[in-house]
Amino acid sequence: MGKCTLLCVTIGSLFALAGQVTLSQDAAQRSGSHPVAMSSLDFFEEPNWQAVCAEAMATPLSTAPAGLALEASSQSAPPDKECNEQALYYGFGKTPDYGAALRCAYWHRAHPAPATIGFQDGAGTLAMLYANGNGVPRSYALAIRFACELDNSGGQNTAERIGRLKALRDGKPTADPTFDLCDEQMSGAMGAYCSDLAEKKADVGRMRRIRVIEKQLPERALAILPKLQAAETAFEQARIRGEYTGGGGSGSVGFALVDQNLLREQFVINLERFGKGNLPKTTAADRERAERELSAAYEAVKAMPAPDPNEVHVSAASPTPEGFAATEAAWQDLFQEWMRFVPVAYPKLSRDAAATELLRLRIHQLKRVTR
Repeated sequence: MGKCTLLCVTIGSLFALAGQVTLSQDAAQRSGSHPVAMSSLDFFEEPNWQAVCAEAMATPLSTAPAGLALEASSQSAPPDKECNEQALYYGFGKTPDYGAALRCAYWHRAHPAPATIGFQDGAGTLAMLYANGNGVPRSYALAIRFACELDNSGGQNTAERIGRLKALRDGKPTADPTFDLCDEQMSGAMGAYCSDLAEKKADVGRMRRIRVIEKQLPERALAILPKLQAAETAFEQARIRGEYTGGGGSGSVGFALVDQNLLREQFVINLERFGKGNLPKTTAADRERAERELSAAYEAVKAMPAPDPNEVHVSAASPTPEGFAATEAAWQDLFQEWMRFVPVAYPKLSRDAAATELLRLRIHQLKRVTR
């Protein structure tokens, strides 16, 4: 999968949603992050990365990192109860704890457990910490060393990572002067990891926006908002499991996460737009027309032929009639929660206008499945 693949699909999804009715550039910016925001516009590749890595790996660690590595090797338990390097490094709404991230990274490097840790943990986190000088003196030599230790386990893009680190070391112009493992995404698995990371970052911005919305809601609406949020989460999970699983292939998880991120963004946008009454004038006839169109769209989904198990991108996670039915049921529950929430939270907003907006969004989702 090329560097732009996941980013370009994400941008295409954003434009599709924007053209449909609601997703504005301003709202996307307020989320704090696009679904995949780490990919830089510049691209570097070191053709002789094997030789660079061989030299880096043959060079003994200097005193400080060697001491940390030795200490980590001697510890049977991690230095932190959870040692969630991703949360420690990025913060996700809190102040990053680079010192704890450093200690946990050395421990995971000494005690690797690929089944339970991510691409970043261990050598990956160490590469970012030393490249960016976070909690440690900046050292591109160490960053390259730890990036080389990842080899292909971090998405089959060692050549590009080493090239970027050398470019930063040599002061070459780059779109972003910081280094992140998600700067290059050369595999579906890495794309999924980076999509999940971007979603966590975006969730921080969305939670801030929801806190602002909550301050404007009457008490009765605040009391039922959790049920609406729970229904939204249930729908997102049903869709990612049974309706839009990412299209198959190694990047399917990443694409499904992109779609989930769009759903979460759209939920907050709906709250914001409904609160402002920023909806097209709609009649009961418009709502009925949208309901008929939704029924037709759902029938088209049910009429889709079953996937051919011999096709390259068909997997056990491919959508099924049962998955479509479960997702539609979850959406109907979500729609009913919206219809209970709207008159309490926004008494001046037309229920027909809100319902038609939600129906059109769902129609778009189903038509996307049948493309």
